[in-house]
Amino acid sequence: MKDKKITEYIDRTAQVTAEKIRHVLPINYYRATERCLRSYKKIMRLTASPDDYGFMPVNRSHDITTAPPPGSGVVSKDDLLDTLTAARLRAYGTTAEELFKIGAVVKVFEDKPEFIVIRMYYFNEDANGNDRPDDAKPYTFDEIATELAAIGLERSERTLRTWRTNLVQDMTVALFGTAGALSVESREKRPHVQEKTPQEESQHDGERTADAQAE
Repeated sequence: MKDKKITEYIDRTAQVTAEKIRHVLPINYYRATERCLRSYKKIMRLTASPDDYGFMPVNRSHDITTAPPPGSGVVSKDDLLDTLTAARLRAYGTTAEELFKIGAVVKVFEDKPEFIVIRMYYFNEDANGNDRPDDAKPYTFDEIATELAAIGLERSERTLRTWRTNLVQDMTVALFGTAGALSVESREKRPHVQEKTPQEESQHDGERTADAQAE
């Protein structure tokens, strides 16, 4: 009897704590994971090397000076370029670090058969794993089902949505920890909402952010 009361107390405490965290953590981590996945391939290309990270050619000349912020004196162009280069290298390092975190999570799940949906829906790959053109229209789940059927993988649109939802939920927890788990739990308790098409989402906020369903 004592053990039962302790268990009930722990459960109540956990529920209260979860509710408090939800109020102070309004971020939708599931949606954040989706955005990370959509940007993954682009960030990979962007961070392939520091030279591809928007660095401008460095033309040095000791005869040229540049006015810095008020009160800090006049600095040479070399010094200013060194400062700008260091700032860009720091930005590059931060972006590369974030890519590493996302890549580590992707690596955990990429061998799952269901991951092909992530590749097609978020990474803009075709059913054979080839990159599609950057301006290619985003896949709908109906189109994904059709392409997969063409290579012998017959799955319903509903099944593909379920694969996507389950994977993104697991990846959300892996990427954001307890906050991600609470966000997923909160999301699962929401009333059923009809999922928007990529085109509808694009009209809503400027990019495809389809609202996943727990099925």
